[in-house]
Amino acid sequence: MRARLRDRAVSKAPRFKLTACAIFREEAPFLAEWIRFHQSVGFEHFYLYNNFSTDDFKAVLDPFIQEGLVTLVDWPRPVGQLSAYKDCIRRHWHEALWIGLFDIDEFLFAPDGRDVRSVLNAYRDLPGVCVWQAFYGSSGHVERPESPVVEAYTMRAGPDITTAKTIVNPRMVYKVGVHLSKFLSGEGLDTHRRTIVPGMPPKLDILRINHYWSRSLADLDQKIRRGDASTSALRDRDWHFDFESKLNVERDEAILKAMRRAG
Repeated sequence: MRARLRDRAVSKAPRFKLTACAIFREEAPFLAEWIRFHQSVGFEHFYLYNNFSTDDFKAVLDPFIQEGLVTLVDWPRPVGQLSAYKDCIRRHWHEALWIGLFDIDEFLFAPDGRDVRSVLNAYRDLPGVCVWQAFYGSSGHVERPESPVVEAYTMRAGPDITTAKTIVNPRMVYKVGVHLSKFLSGEGLDTHRRTIVPGMPPKLDILRINHYWSRSLADLDQKIRRGDASTSALRDRDWHFDFESKLNVERDEAILKAMRRAG
């Protein structure tokens, strides 16, 4: 009941309708593209948690901070992803209608070019909207190309390799998850209002996430070395390169089409 009262109060005049929370490490070359892309599809603010980065991320983020677009939090905690999400929800439940919980290598958009905020209007009765992912591989790039991520990587896996991330109503979350969260009332559903269960086919037509899982093979090598913010287990190099080889099955340029429609 208290959560619903809070939600009604915030819904009347939210500071932001749609925000994103992400934890990052050594992502300086990719931050600006990720922020500007999501701003272009309707995200109004970004809560970014730095997790032991040693690159020039501050220089990249400074203009966005000055612009009022980014809130930067230093988060020097091992396996810090879930605790960062919890902190974000605790601090910002009162100012954001929705908070998307996803990563810097993940790009969320509506394939028909609509503003994501307008899409989410149809799901205000839900505590969370689960968005399916398409996994993208290296597209044959051994070294990092000069072109933007969304243009460089156009080959992806088939629908058998997928998962979902959640855009949450932060007043309704009681247990946050990397992929799916638990809520005080109801459950998160996908854009076709289905409960997420293992093995179900993804739906990428209303909202989707392009997960640029490896980027180039050189970037994949760096990803393996830096470890994971959601687990303390070391990354297995052979497994990662074998998995990447399955992510270049079909060409999918839906994100570029959506950008042209939106433009």
